[in-house]
Amino acid sequence: MTRLKLTAAAAFSALALLTGCATPLAGKPADEAARKVMALNWQNASYNFDGQFGFSQLRFADSGGKLGQPELADAIDQVGSSIKMNVSGAIDAPAGKLELIPELRFERRNLLASVKLPMQFRAQDMSLLVDPSAIDLAVPALRRNPGKFVRAKLPADIAARIPLKEMYQAMPQILDQAYGQLDKKAFSFEPLDAYADEVGAKYKLRLTLSKEQEQKMTLLILDGLAKAARQQVAQPNDKFDAESMLKLVRDLVKLSPAGELDGQTVSDVYVSRSGEMEAIRQTIHMASAEFSADAYFNLRYSHHGKPQFVYQPAENDIIDFNKLELPGWLAGKADAGEQPIADAAAPAPQPQQPAPSAAKSGKKKTKASAQ
Repeated sequence: MTRLKLTAAAAFSALALLTGCATPLAGKPADEAARKVMALNWQNASYNFDGQFGFSQLRFADSGGKLGQPELADAIDQVGSSIKMNVSGAIDAPAGKLELIPELRFERRNLLASVKLPMQFRAQDMSLLVDPSAIDLAVPALRRNPGKFVRAKLPADIAARIPLKEMYQAMPQILDQAYGQLDKKAFSFEPLDAYADEVGAKYKLRLTLSKEQEQKMTLLILDGLAKAARQQVAQPNDKFDAESMLKLVRDLVKLSPAGELDGQTVSDVYVSRSGEMEAIRQTIHMASAEFSADAYFNLRYSHHGKPQFVYQPAENDIIDFNKLELPGWLAGKADAGEQPIADAAAPAPQPQQPAPSAAKSGKKKTKASAQ
């Protein structure tokens, strides 16, 4: 009898695991599940990502009605749908390292143009490494240092005023509060589809937000980060600190005319049994008096806990930005560049009268006096 009870208990435990009752999302409504997923994935930010942004439809309108012509409207739509932004990279939050490889592509049949700009951010010394090989034709100094990353660092006194670690640690709570302000009707569980099977997801959460809701949530996140930064500042009256930067960004976001831009963003979040995000698929609709657009953004996650970085530049693979010999157009107005402008602005010297004319004029005066 005892053996039978143990067997039954083991069977029920296995059944509970298979049905997902032991997952962090078990028994939670959609809004709480979404908040839990966002917090978990921020705390455990250690993975690779690979995604694409593009337009599926793009239409412009003008007062003259020229874009109403079918040929021109179709050309604009075709150009918009041919432009895509691919993005890949890796993040290892415990190590303070982020790799981002954006690639802008214009692709049509028998036509392909792309620009890639690999970069890495290192929180340890607040430095940004960039591989600018795509523009080395315009900057000869880059060709003299082929294959090297260019490093730019924040000055030490400024970096000391940015409590990056504390702001990162505060993000889970900030995200939870920001998502908690949204209407619960914005969240829902959706039936699993073929893509869920492809990425190995056990849950599909949907979040539907208007442009005004997105702006409100962004402002709440920026306010939370500013508060976290303010709590760490030793001298609140500093002219330059993280809080002042975040307030500037907040003001710029507020200037965005969300009321003039109609539309919504539908985000499908694919989540594993353990609560890890496996993928996000977004459809974005925007409309105003000037244009309407349908866009998409798809992002896939992988290598959870063991991110793989494409680039591992050593110190001899890096050159500091301040050691580059930049061309005049990039370094700013050089003295040599300003001189021609000053010369052009100066009044032109009067041409000297030819000597023969002066002599002839003198003879006429002499003859007149003799008479």
